[in-house]
This record gives sequence, C-alpha cells and structure tokens, in this order.
Amino acid sequence: MGLRITLGCLVTATLAACGGAAPGLAGGDVPLVAAAATPAPTGGELGLHPGERMTFEVALAGVPVAQAALAVGDIGDVDGRRAIVVSSSMTTADAFRWVKDVRDDLTSTIDCDSGLPLTILADVKFGDKLYHADGTFDASAVELVWDRRDGVTRHTHYDFGDVPAHDAHSAMAAMRTWEGEPGEARTVYIVGGRRIWQTQMTWVGRETIGTRLGNQPAVRLDGISVRVDPRLHAEAGKPPRTYSVWLSDDGDRAPLRVVASTELGDVTIELTGYERP
Repeated sequence: MGLRITLGCLVTATLAACGGAAPGLAGGDVPLVAAAATPAPTGGELGLHPGERMTFEVALAGVPVAQAALAVGDIGDVDGRRAIVVSSSMTTADAFRWVKDVRDDLTSTIDCDSGLPLTILADVKFGDKLYHADGTFDASAVELVWDRRDGVTRHTHYDFGDVPAHDAHSAMAAMRTWEGEPGEARTVYIVGGRRIWQTQMTWVGRETIGTRLGNQPAVRLDGISVRVDPRLHAEAGKPPRTYSVWLSDDGDRAPLRVVASTELGDVTIELTGYERP
C-alpha cells in the first residue's frame, strides 16, 4: 500500500467534527459487498475546517523516513456547487532519499453538500517512475485519465453502483464526523491511484496518550484496508493492512498518531503541527 494510502486511508479517521454518521459510509461488518450510502452531510458534518493545516512525521520501525502535510482551502463555488479544495503532499526525508526518492501530491475538490469528491489531481514520483492522473467523480462513477509521463494517455472507468466512491481526502473527512460506540464499524471505498481500497474503521473508545505536546485525551479507532477489484471483491494474494488511529478528543479531532503494521515494520505517522483559523 502506497504512503498516500498510508496517510489517506490510515489517517482516514483522524480529522474532526463531532456529530452523526459520516457521509457516504456504510455500517456493519467487513464483508466485501456493496453497501447503501447514508444521507448526505448537513451543517457542520462535512469534516473539513476551511483554512486548517497539518504537518506529520512518518517513521518506519522508529526511523524517520518522510514528512507529510495537508491543507484545506476556503469554501467556494464550482459549477454552481459549494466545494472545498484539499491538498496533501508526502516526501521522503533527506536521510532516506538515497534509498528511494518519493513524492506524492494529491489535490481534491470536494462537494460540501454530499461530502464526495468532484475532481482529483495526482502526481507521484517513486524513484525514476512518474505517474500523473486527473479524475472526475460522480457519486459512484469515477473517470481517470492518467499517464506515466511517457506521452501515452490512458483511461480507467469505475462504477460502484449504489456505493459512493471516495478519494483519500473525502474518506478522511467522512470519518471525522463520526461519533461512535465501542465496537461500532464503518466502511468506505477509496480510489487511490488506480487501486480501490475497502477500508473499515472500528470505534474502540477513549484513551489518554503521550504526544510531543504532552498527554492528550484521544479517541482510538482500529482499521483494516483490503485491496479490491472494480466489483468490490477482495483481490487474491493481497493481504489486508491493519492500523490504529488516535485523534484528539475535542472539537478539532486532530490526528495525533497512526500506527500501521507492514511487512517492513510498523509505520508511525505523528502529528507535528496543527493550525486552524
């Protein structure tokens, strides 16, 4: 799973607004089947705060390997819709760049009324490999126009039927609105690059954790992400990814920490800065 999915799916549950069910999420266990969408968000349920900014440190087995940042713009008008732009970036740290030079940028325009993406713009550098994609979303339908910077334009189409299609940013926003009960689960389908991930988050409960800013009250959610095919069936031979998320137990629900298990060791994403107007 790429680090945007690590930061997107894994931090999916980590931004903030207490309220009802998350937009576009389906309840229940983790079966890989289509699930009905919940009602569109209203009022403060979008799960994005205009003008907020976050920075993160990403460590692998305790060694810092990357920095990441996320920024939310102001609400504006896009073709007559209230929409907001969210941008994130992940780059390998200087000390790790000699192993692999990675940069992953994603910009999403999200409909403020449905909580679903309208467009995405993605650019990825992974060593000497390059990837660029423009995507348009229409509820469950996704059109991707992408290339490997080789002069060849490619097209990919997905249609999830009754299941809303998210990108990493809208899924993150959706999970921020969730005030659950211990053991309660929510599932979301995320288009990351040209891959589809089924991500289920389970509400664990409230804890106090140590952070760089001292002990902080937090909400813990445990997650599992599975790569699925366009029919939303699990892909054979692709093991699930498991992780835990701690977000601040306040009106910001800022992401404090994410710990994910990988075959290379634990990936830890730690919040290093948070600003909100």
